[in-house]
Amino acid sequence: MVWKILSALSAVCLGTACYFAWANQKTLVEERKREAYATANLAEQKAHIVQAEEAKKNRESQLATANQDLETTKTAVVDTTAKAQTKEQELAVVKTNLDQVTKIVNDLEKQINDAGDIEALLAQIESIKKERAEAEAALANQVQQLASAQEKVNNLTNAAKEAEDREARGRRGIVDDDFTAKVAYSYTDWGFVVLNKGNGGGVFANADLEVKRGKDVVAKLKVRDVEQNSSVADLVKGSLAEGERIRPGDLVVAAAEQSAKAAKGPAATAAPGATAPAAPAPDGAAPAAPAMGSDPFGAPAAPAPAAPAMGGDPFGAPAAAPAPAPAAPAMGADPFGAAPAPAGATPAPSTADPFGAAPPPANP
Repeated sequence: MVWKILSALSAVCLGTACYFAWANQKTLVEERKREAYATANLAEQKAHIVQAEEAKKNRESQLATANQDLETTKTAVVDTTAKAQTKEQELAVVKTNLDQVTKIVNDLEKQINDAGDIEALLAQIESIKKERAEAEAALANQVQQLASAQEKVNNLTNAAKEAEDREARGRRGIVDDDFTAKVAYSYTDWGFVVLNKGNGGGVFANADLEVKRGKDVVAKLKVRDVEQNSSVADLVKGSLAEGERIRPGDLVVAAAEQSAKAAKGPAATAAPGATAPAAPAPDGAAPAAPAMGSDPFGAPAAPAPAAPAMGGDPFGAPAAAPAPAPAAPAMGADPFGAAPAPAGATPAPSTADPFGAAPPPANP
């Protein structure tokens, strides 16, 4: 009887051992699969880091090109301003000669009343009138050339200011107040989203954004990576209500308070030797315009040309044909002539992780 009981116990122990051996073998297979998946995911992460470094180098190269274009624009503005000053000085000389010719005409008209040879005086008057008409035509030509040069100076100055403003906002990470975009992909579980706009649509790194539905702010974002037609923004911790999720297609706008603006604070103290800023204009009054022909970048004025000798040709050479006024650049066009970036299409929504990480376990 005892050996039967022992045999039964042995059979039960043997069955239990076989079951645990089978269960441990299944667990070992699962662990090996997880190890292979983790190895593949690590390789993908390394490849993504390499791509990010290349994108950073490209952005630095683009910034260097933009700085070079800005310096070229400043040099062109200085040259055009110097030419405008020269035209102003030539215009002053022409006006002086015109006044002299007018005085001569008046003297001759007075002499006609007292002179006897009327025919000779009339011929002389006609000659002087012809010279006066030529002087007036030359003056009108110089005025038109001056206006054209001044318009070029204004266009180049505005382009330089726009480039400087765009560069400053890009470095500080401040988007326009009327900026809008859409959520292309939402990865709320991983704490970031992908937007359908990039640097071609006015997005800058470190910019503060808000996700809105109607009039309510759902969450706050911080731009991390920017491409030409898309960008990645991290979800600010604590800004998304518990249980809420960001959905593809949600509206993204500029944050009401930009951290870059708040960090800037009051204007910094001027450096030693810096020129003090001009006093602000009183309320309702327009700011004072710079002197005609003055260089906006502080270049010295060109020397005045020598006045022509009396009795000679006051203009020295036939007047050149007036240069046509340049067309005003289109609103929002690149001042350096670059083609506008194509508008990025809104990609299809997806909840899969772009870096291949395993999805989090579902809540029980």
